[in-house]
Amino acid sequence: MTDLEIKIREQFESHRILGQEVVVALSGGVDSVVLLDVISRLSEPLNLQVSAAHVNHHLHVDSFNWVRFCANLCAAHQITLKVFDVQILRDSRLGVEGAAREARYMALRSHSAPTIVLAHHQDDQIETFFLQALRGSGVDGLSGMAAIRDDFDSCKGIFRPMLGVGRQEIMGYARERGLNWIEDPSNNDQRFSRNYLRNQMLPELRARFPAFDKSILNVVQNLTEARDLIAELTTRDVDTLTDSCGGLHIDRLSQLSQPRAINVFRELFRRIGSIAPGRPWMIEALRQCIDAKESANVSVDTKDVSIKRYRNHCYVLNKASSTSEGWSKVWQGESVIDLPFGLGCLKFKESIGEGVSIEFLDSTDLTIALGPGNKRFSLGRDRPRRMLRKIWQSYGIPPWVRQKTPVAFSADEALFVGNIGVSSHYAAQQDQPSIIIEWCVNS
Repeated sequence: MTDLEIKIREQFESHRILGQEVVVALSGGVDSVVLLDVISRLSEPLNLQVSAAHVNHHLHVDSFNWVRFCANLCAAHQITLKVFDVQILRDSRLGVEGAAREARYMALRSHSAPTIVLAHHQDDQIETFFLQALRGSGVDGLSGMAAIRDDFDSCKGIFRPMLGVGRQEIMGYARERGLNWIEDPSNNDQRFSRNYLRNQMLPELRARFPAFDKSILNVVQNLTEARDLIAELTTRDVDTLTDSCGGLHIDRLSQLSQPRAINVFRELFRRIGSIAPGRPWMIEALRQCIDAKESANVSVDTKDVSIKRYRNHCYVLNKASSTSEGWSKVWQGESVIDLPFGLGCLKFKESIGEGVSIEFLDSTDLTIALGPGNKRFSLGRDRPRRMLRKIWQSYGIPPWVRQKTPVAFSADEALFVGNIGVSSHYAAQQDQPSIIIEWCVNS
């Protein structure tokens, strides 16, 4: 086993990527060809089911020849290849490079494999550091690419097992194994920032500073540790500040320093799968949330995200996750009803003395809907029925949370409310046949 194979095997083992399906992102260049070759050789000892994915950007006249090359290579390895065809807008605000990268990742994330394996290596890490520095990035950007990370949108792992391997070692393995690969002529196009760094700027720095690579990688490692410490503190802050509805306590938030409070906002943006706006925007949102009167309706918006204040809490909300009105479903005895908009499901389980009395269910149709605040609900057997919207208001539950809460009702009576429980007027008595209703929220 070669040194490169040992290094990559150690990465798979240390990150416990064993006995599962992985998909290798295969461009046809030397890096991804080497990665595919190594992983195919390691598939048996690591018990991997290996497939490959090629993204055709249609940006080069030879793009179909590259598809053919990847197909032949995978056939030789007896590996399944999936080809994704994407279209790139040359006038994209991201530029051709950025638009191609975004389309590529979107395509790869749609693959069925739980782990996407990329061929980024040590030299790519150094190039990424400089690109991020030139963009004015903070610690997150400058700390470079992680060996493994979870992708929020697709719930997949993004794995880079060659970050500790230099380009020369990759080339040496390719020659020793007699591998063939594609040379993309656009890699020499100096109009692209990464190519300028790779072909002109970084070679000059390496010639002037012999320990250049080691020094920059040390910087990246130091920044990675700083990022991890900040992340640990931020997670602690979010857990301390957040209530059961996902809101931040304004009084506690105002006691944090401004950089620390903004870090909390950044973390909440990350958790809802959105890119955080610039620092000035977040400073203004923080000011409005903290300085506003408790009764004020504060909403600071971007195209995709809102920061809202409701009573003494503020919320970071993804507009794309908002629900539309009108969904409902009649329960017909199913054990599970899937809810729309990624809100999880309701589970129904027969029981004795717990949940809703079957006596009530046998005599009526049970309808499930999201957020019908005009239904009546009772919090106790000796307490009157009240409009659900009034109960939610008394609990301080904001309107957008109510709109996503499943309610099981018959006519004007709510028997079950997802974030409260069973109405006491319809709860089963001891030894009485019943149905337990449980709201299982997607994690």
